[in-house]
Amino acid sequence: MSQTATQHTSSNPAQALPKYKQYATGWGFRLGLIAAFVSILIWASWLVSMRAGMTNTLTAFDLGILRFSPPALLLFPFLWRARAQVKAVSPLLLMGIVCGAGVPFFYLSATGLKYAPASHAGLLILGAFPFFVTLLAVLFYQEKVSRERKLGLSLVCIGVVVLFVLSLFTAPVDTWKGDLLLLAASFFWAVYTVSLRIAGLPPLVSTALMGGVSLLVLLLLWATGLASSGLAEASWDMLAGQILVQSVLVGLMTGFCYGYAIQKLGAENMAAIGAFTPVLAALIAIPVLGEHLEGYSIAGLLFVSVGVVIASGILKKR
Repeated sequence: MSQTATQHTSSNPAQALPKYKQYATGWGFRLGLIAAFVSILIWASWLVSMRAGMTNTLTAFDLGILRFSPPALLLFPFLWRARAQVKAVSPLLLMGIVCGAGVPFFYLSATGLKYAPASHAGLLILGAFPFFVTLLAVLFYQEKVSRERKLGLSLVCIGVVVLFVLSLFTAPVDTWKGDLLLLAASFFWAVYTVSLRIAGLPPLVSTALMGGVSLLVLLLLWATGLASSGLAEASWDMLAGQILVQSVLVGLMTGFCYGYAIQKLGAENMAAIGAFTPVLAALIAIPVLGEHLEGYSIAGLLFVSVGVVIASGILKKR
């Protein structure tokens, strides 16, 4: 049975598509869905955890050390064994992986969450990044934008504009600064997503690469006095929660789950599933951080979530 399927697909013109445009089927697709849903649960928890850390004694450097140390140290053997495969990847794509989810993205997210609530972070980072993914695909790979994607991305833009304009007049002072930083972080995450998809590196290898380079950069910042630490003043309860979320869940699990989901589902399907992350983050932040959802935040969440699902084209797929 499998031999027949292989023979038929070998003569299929779709086989000529680049590897990064080929998606899994059957159990590969189902496992990709599971990995995607695990990723969005961890993302939502991560946004709330970052907001809690940045509004207490911890600094962006502290959270970064907790985030990047586990993949850098524990996954280094995978990186070493795949060093020839890594060298074969374009340096530009490697830089996109390292910067897109590494120190630049992390500092933008952490600093943005110092000023803006977790509901804004979920909407701007993970809700707006499909717009930047499409922009990169059009600029660098001349991909055509379908009508439904244009409609969906238009709704995403409306949601972001609603959040920006209304929060500028009604939210606490400096919230707009956090929103801008979070939007910049969204662009970096889009660069990471596109680079990860095209590079085709195994999830554990790309996670180890990003973690290792990021840890070296953080240590360099600390050695030169450009980064400070507040770990000594943090409570044990705060540290335990951050270690669980930053080190175990985000540092180790998300790198694999997100990379696996991107490989099996593609960036479009992953973006559609990720549209639920802002809603989850906002709901988790209500009991954990005592945040409340303003009317403009709810409107922005609705526009962005619906827009991302439409833009992904998943509604037209069988």
